[in-house]
Amino acid sequence: MQVQSTQISFEKWRAIFSDFFQSLDKYSSIYKHLHQYPDLPCQESRTASYVAGHLDSLGYKVQRNIGGHGVIGILSNGDGKTVLLRSELDALPMEEDTGLPYASKEKQVDADGYTKPVMHACGHDMHMASLLGAADLLKRTKDAWSGTVVCVFQPNEERLLGAKAMIEDGLFDKIPLPDIVLGQHAVPTRAGTIGTRPGRVLGFLDSLDVRVYGKSTHSSTPELGIDPILMASCINSRLQMVASREIAFMEPCTITCGYFHGGTDASIIPDFADFKVDIRSFNEEVQRTAVEAVKRIIEMECRAANSPKSPRILTSTSCPPIDNDEEATATFKNALLSFYGDDAPGKIIEMDLDITADDFVLLGHPPDKTPIPYVYWNYAKKNGTLRDLPFNHNAKFAAEIEPSAGIEGLAIASVTFLDS
Repeated sequence: MQVQSTQISFEKWRAIFSDFFQSLDKYSSIYKHLHQYPDLPCQESRTASYVAGHLDSLGYKVQRNIGGHGVIGILSNGDGKTVLLRSELDALPMEEDTGLPYASKEKQVDADGYTKPVMHACGHDMHMASLLGAADLLKRTKDAWSGTVVCVFQPNEERLLGAKAMIEDGLFDKIPLPDIVLGQHAVPTRAGTIGTRPGRVLGFLDSLDVRVYGKSTHSSTPELGIDPILMASCINSRLQMVASREIAFMEPCTITCGYFHGGTDASIIPDFADFKVDIRSFNEEVQRTAVEAVKRIIEMECRAANSPKSPRILTSTSCPPIDNDEEATATFKNALLSFYGDDAPGKIIEMDLDITADDFVLLGHPPDKTPIPYVYWNYAKKNGTLRDLPFNHNAKFAAEIEPSAGIEGLAIASVTFLDS
């Protein structure tokens, strides 16, 4: 599907946005509330209810509990294109260390049965505040555009399963088929900037849940057992050789273990140990090579350690890369340049390639239908440099309380592709 380029001038939109949305205090307060009361993946009922209530108050047609706690808000405004705007609902199992007066103190029982602190350490709180603000702005300015706006608040993005769940629950049967899918993400760079890039912007991801098996015994008699903790530790050390010895140096590839659990007491060598591995790259062949190498090393290390049975290796998540539609991205960038005018050189930057992943891409692939063009961009969450600022998934991560770039980006993108 092709996206027709637009040459509309955004001088009128600067005036319209200024007239209808002069104060951001309301959405700064919404951001603080969402930050203070986060929910883990698949447990976003409180957050979803808050978001749905706000959309309802704006006059959107709201549908709840799509693919779990997913929320849809639809604003129909005459004939024209349909744009889909996506935000995430979920937070991370981390203890916040920002020192903010509205810092999260929440704890919830995660899917593995453990009670964990909960924190918005990836910007989803700001994403939600920005999308709610854009929804408000588009409703206030509906005399200046026509078409349909679909706001999607997706659950379980952190584990990259929420978009799939919403689609399998009939998302595309519950909304008009979009002409364009739009999404954004907050990153640590100069506040107020928006970064765009055509083509590939995010990479492949495969997440493996692994259990290796040993033989339990007292810690004073290790010769009578088989130590799965030592086995898993050796595996994870050796996995770091894959990127340096099996992947060409010019191909980015990361293999990371972010979860490791084994045993219940220092005096017991346990029967098994669990760990989780993320494998990331930009290239499909590199990804295949790395995944195969990781599985081979796990299996062979278990044999070398005389494990009593084969390891359990489950793929919990497999996510394709994000490849922005080139024409749609160029159209959006031109709209940003027009909107910001003389300020554009300090506002519009090139988006860096990012080896992270986002299941946003699945929203551009409705089942049994032609793929939908999509644009995914970054916007700044705080002033500073990458070395100065805590990156996403850090306990000190916090956005600047200024959702203007997030709201403006979504609103500008929407009116670019709507009929106006």
